[in-house]
Amino acid sequence: MLNPNIEVKKWFYTNLTSSSALPVYDGIALDNAPNEYIVMSGRTSNQEQGKISYTNGVTIDVDIVIKNSNFGYKRAETISDLILTAINSDTNITLANGFYASSLVVAAIRNLDGLNPLDNVFRTIITYNIIITQN
Repeated sequence: MLNPNIEVKKWFYTNLTSSSALPVYDGIALDNAPNEYIVMSGRTSNQEQGKISYTNGVTIDVDIVIKNSNFGYKRAETISDLILTAINSDTNITLANGFYASSLVVAAIRNLDGLNPLDNVFRTIITYNIIITQN
């Protein structure tokens, strides 16, 4: 059994960059990141072993970060719409290493303020749940 998070991360990276045209970071953004970017975070996986194959429930958070002089979530929510159009429950996921994705669900969409309201950081976080099987 291999770690399914690696293949899921690769798939999301490719599809996030093509759907949003924003830089995508794994876990944490660079200090000199632009004012608009995406962070893939919160990857978790729980394994259920079967006799024939391994099944994993995988969760990944897509964190859209917008830093600007305006107040509000409009830009982050516009980008989230682009991502949700490209990655939703109708999306087929193609993975390597014998992994097969049988289900993709948008588990939550939430807005999150920055730690300091004066920083003008607005975030929209999309949480995806995926069922992965490896034969």
